Amino acid sequence: MLIVTKYIAKHELKPLSRYFDLKDILEGADKVLKNLAVEIKSPKKLVGYKFFKVRIGGKTKGRMIVFMVTESKKVVPILIRLKKDKIFGMNMAMNKPQVVKRINMNLDHVLADIQNKDYEQF
Repeated sequence: MLIVTKYIAKHELKPLSRYFDLKDILEGADKVLKNLAVEIKSPKKLVGYKFFKVRIGGKTKGRMIVFMVTESKKVVPILIRLKKDKIFGMNMAMNKPQVVKRINMNLDHVLADIQNKDYEQF
């Protein structure tokens, strides 16, 4: 199951809607559930969550970092970028401070949206 929070829809999906649609995000979430994504270390100490990086898109290549609630198998996008993005896309790795900072910022908003039930399930 894919969960898209209000914050991610507005700040991550909307600016890239020209390149990616919901189908691309759903396919990325499916890759995570089928163990076709690369597991990455957690930016924060969170119990019960795993973080993954996965490629998305067809012609336009992109990257998406998601976290998954392990018990319920819900996939939640955290960071979505084009591969050609100069700051994040080329090397979306957890050893880059600007990537970790952005993930943590988005993660705080996502967790708040989930707590407030401000999300859609697909």
